Amino acid sequence: MIALIRADYLYLPVIVHPWKLLISLFLLFAGFVLNAWSWPRVLKHSSCPVPDPAGISSHGLSIFSKYIPGKFWVIMGRAEYLAAKYPYARKDLASLSLEAQFMALWAALLLGTAGLILAGGLQLYGLLVLLLFVLLSLVVFTSYFHQLTEWIGKRILKKDIRLPRLSWRQSVRGMLWYLLAWSTWSLAFWFLAASLVEGPVPFPIAFAFALAGSIGILSVFAPGGLGVREGILTAFLALNGLEIQDATTIGIASRLWFLVGEVFVFLLAFVLSRYLHKR
Repeated sequence: MIALIRADYLYLPVIVHPWKLLISLFLLFAGFVLNAWSWPRVLKHSSCPVPDPAGISSHGLSIFSKYIPGKFWVIMGRAEYLAAKYPYARKDLASLSLEAQFMALWAALLLGTAGLILAGGLQLYGLLVLLLFVLLSLVVFTSYFHQLTEWIGKRILKKDIRLPRLSWRQSVRGMLWYLLAWSTWSLAFWFLAASLVEGPVPFPIAFAFALAGSIGILSVFAPGGLGVREGILTAFLALNGLEIQDATTIGIASRLWFLVGEVFVFLLAFVLSRYLHKR
């Protein structure tokens, strides 16, 4: 909250179309539910099934750990919660949590790359994002690039690096759920943008949120991608025809908007955890 106040993020912009904002909030909450529900789907397909309420609780109760620089507890938070309640090894759950994070990142980069193409082709910035997406796919799905990346990490950091390697058959169902969640968020962002400006908003702008969100995840030392995500959103919107003032307003407002969704999924997880405790 201190970081948001210092960055002048906590203010309410002028809402031009309230009904579009209501649709945006509905889709935002739906995206958070889908994103939280994707985690128990990954566990189910990896032979570590847990009840859906427990999986959603573990995800939602640790949602604000993304604001701790390094994002370590984004991975470990939900794994620790489940390890304390179910007979699965903490190491296995942490590994699955990291794999789920890579699935979510892959889905977001896929949508973001598609958005760059729809927005007018692949200029230099688009080619860089496409290259990032291809490299991530190679590292995650192929043995050669997976081992090469681990070797480079070991040489640079002077310690063993273990990255998740996924088989396409193993991960495709989990990725589809994350793809659905990011698609819902992207549509929600388009309605948010349309609610804050007078004129028409090009639909490819919807994919700006997936692009900015994926880069925000990769910026591990920025709390919750704070500043990084808003900067990319503002640049994408401005490059797609919006006035710089409108683009900046939407970029900053999206942080408060998304924070409302994070509070929603945290409260949902809290209620579910109390329900499980009573059982």
